[in-house]
Amino acid sequence: MQQPCCGCHSRAYSWSYPHRSSHPLNHVSTPVTYRDRLLDRYRLLYNWLPETDRVLDIGCGNGIYTQWLAKKAEKAVGIDHNEKNLNWGKTEFPHCEFVLSNGESLPFSDDSFGAVMLTEVLEHTRDDRATLQEIARVLRPGGTLLLSTPHRGLFAGLDPDNVTNSFFSGISRLRIPKPGGGRFYQGFRFDWHRHYSERELRGLLGDDFVVEEVTFGGFLLYPLLYGVENVIDAFGKKRSYWQDYRVLRQLRGLDFDLNFGKLSYNIAIRARRK
Repeated sequence: MQQPCCGCHSRAYSWSYPHRSSHPLNHVSTPVTYRDRLLDRYRLLYNWLPETDRVLDIGCGNGIYTQWLAKKAEKAVGIDHNEKNLNWGKTEFPHCEFVLSNGESLPFSDDSFGAVMLTEVLEHTRDDRATLQEIARVLRPGGTLLLSTPHRGLFAGLDPDNVTNSFFSGISRLRIPKPGGGRFYQGFRFDWHRHYSERELRGLLGDDFVVEEVTFGGFLLYPLLYGVENVIDAFGKKRSYWQDYRVLRQLRGLDFDLNFGKLSYNIAIRARRK
């Protein structure tokens, strides 16, 4: 296991990462495009992750980032509700453990993990409070919770998925054929998700956790470029999508590196289990 990054301050408003060019998460790729969009947040939380025996990655998708957690933990475990993605992860990353489950009902015993990753997942859960209570149950005292989620910042109302859902809700029966099969409107169905303020997150964490660090990142480029990616994904050919997508990801990464404080589009928290 490699040494954890240090030098974190008690209060920071930056998404800058030490040795960014050589960071292990700079070279990952994945067939699930949504995972690529989370690279900057995964990189931040990875830097925060202490060395531990067992780490749990909730909402792991196909496990493309779960595999990297094994560099800092003796055992990396990922859970997700998508069985197809999990099966891909089991094949590609046999050194990790993958379990079909959701955050509201974790199939693990009490105090069984030293760290938990919750990256852009809380906003999608049916019961965010129950999810955090379950995390508190499986996380042993002194363990670390690393959480990132959309922030209730200045441009939260421009959330591209939520805006798209609202726009297409009235024409959900659109019958325009898409080249290669399917319908155009099918490309505009996204999970509706929430944005949180720091105060709301502290309230949800309650008395089970001590918040050790809060970080904000991103501003206007993130929702705009995310929206562009959604359009490319729905209408573009897969080949051109991948070419354009890599460029958009780098532009959005520049946005994350700038300091926008509580106006930011994203928030991340490092908390310790009492």
